[in-house]
Amino acid sequence: MRPLYHLLDPFWRRFPFPAGHRFERTAFQGISVLRMSRTYLGNEILPVYCYGVGDTLVDTGISSVAPEVEAFARDARIGRAVLTHHHEDHSGNAALLARLGAEVVATPTGVRLVARDLPRRFYQHVLWGEADPVAAGATGETVPLGRHVARVIPASGHAIDQLALFVPGEGWLFSGDAFVAEKIKIFRGDEDFHESCATLERFLALDFDALLCAHRPRFTGGKEAIRAKLQWMRELEGTVKRLAGEGRSVRAIVRRLGLTTSSRFYVLTFGDATTANLVRSILHGPRPRSEVVAAVAGA
Repeated sequence: MRPLYHLLDPFWRRFPFPAGHRFERTAFQGISVLRMSRTYLGNEILPVYCYGVGDTLVDTGISSVAPEVEAFARDARIGRAVLTHHHEDHSGNAALLARLGAEVVATPTGVRLVARDLPRRFYQHVLWGEADPVAAGATGETVPLGRHVARVIPASGHAIDQLALFVPGEGWLFSGDAFVAEKIKIFRGDEDFHESCATLERFLALDFDALLCAHRPRFTGGKEAIRAKLQWMRELEGTVKRLAGEGRSVRAIVRRLGLTTSSRFYVLTFGDATTANLVRSILHGPRPRSEVVAAVAGA
């Protein structure tokens, strides 16, 4: 049986969400920092960051700011877009940039995913909007970032196709959604806790200071932020496994952890982004999305 959101996706695509948007451009060590978000009744939803380095844009942002991203791309003569992963807040303007003549690249798994018009859940439409399919090329072990060369670092966990980009000479790490915050309250149903920890351990083997996250960058002290997050996640894992060993249910463990989230957010995501998913991922692993499995398999 197809998931309910597969059936509802065509309806939500046509629904006129009353969203505004914000966009601003700043600079950091020669990087153009593009900050964007959707707004509802003047209230900003989780900001998204993209980073322009010379002729390369790391992630492409949300489609509701397409005119601003296009203006930036023309002004900066963007010829390449590197997608850290396929989610619509990262690939939202990839097809637009491809139409402007830019090369779009992603991991080999990401290439298959961004080529599909994947169904989205209600909250994805609300928060981020659409992302048109795009033909992308696969990254190698390195990627040009303007005059720099970045190492491609595997960064699965949040998404199976996620990559990070490390620029050794500058101490930059473009981390996609592998960081987000030192302490997290929720996981999507398909997020993999153990892969996320392995990614953070991989990051700690690198020499960087600037953590160029797609939602909450740390322009200094980035490596310490990663270290703090990994320590917190390992402590959380130990607590969850201890409570499970005492025979407590997932719901009881969530209550004991005290990681309360907004009930409105639970309703908005229809239970797809919750603390319970974080606990389940620790104990049982992720619950893959059928459309992602099919796309990766080429079905």
